[in-house]
Amino acid sequence: MTDENPAKVDQADLSDVEDAETLDLSPFQVDWLDLEFADCPQKLGICALPGCRFKDTWRSMSHDIGCLKEMKVDDVFCFCTKGELYLCRATKLLEKYSEAGIVCHHYPIEDGLIPEIGDLMKLLDDIRVCLLAGKKTILHCYGGIGRSCAVAACLMMLMDSTLSHEDAKKKLKTLRGDAAIRSVKQYNFVNEFRDLLNNYIQENSKTDSRSVSR
Repeated sequence: MTDENPAKVDQADLSDVEDAETLDLSPFQVDWLDLEFADCPQKLGICALPGCRFKDTWRSMSHDIGCLKEMKVDDVFCFCTKGELYLCRATKLLEKYSEAGIVCHHYPIEDGLIPEIGDLMKLLDDIRVCLLAGKKTILHCYGGIGRSCAVAACLMMLMDSTLSHEDAKKKLKTLRGDAAIRSVKQYNFVNEFRDLLNNYIQENSKTDSRSVSR
């Protein structure tokens, strides 16, 4: 924030007023993943939970959503569960996105996990539709390094059939740090994504063939 436009607490938000002395009003950080290698001109944003108030993180939801508006974000994919939003004092986040004119796609995923391939493919397709429509899109979970990065890695491999899982992970570690894709389950899923994707396509082809033959 510049001196001409200093960060301020939202006087309409009682929690901001109560916690004014401890709030972190620094610019909200979003890291942007370049997807030009996959013939997608739109970048994909990855970030932590806006307005999170948990442990050492104490941010203003109004301020963080305001930062997203300044970035002209159109769509947000939130992977936090309702329990996490409650724990982080962000229960009104989805509502606040709507009030700000930001489309929120809520796909709750338990911490450390990633959806089964069928559910994941629907999620990836929704993200891809937003990106290819030219919408400025971000993904976030709690920290923006586990679930968000695992989903982003699979998205990159889906959009570029030549991209290896090692290169996908390398891109995300460069962007979000060495902790990107943190759990063993997420790490293994990303490693196995190509095989899982091929099996999913084959199974769906068989299903389609059976439907046509009836």
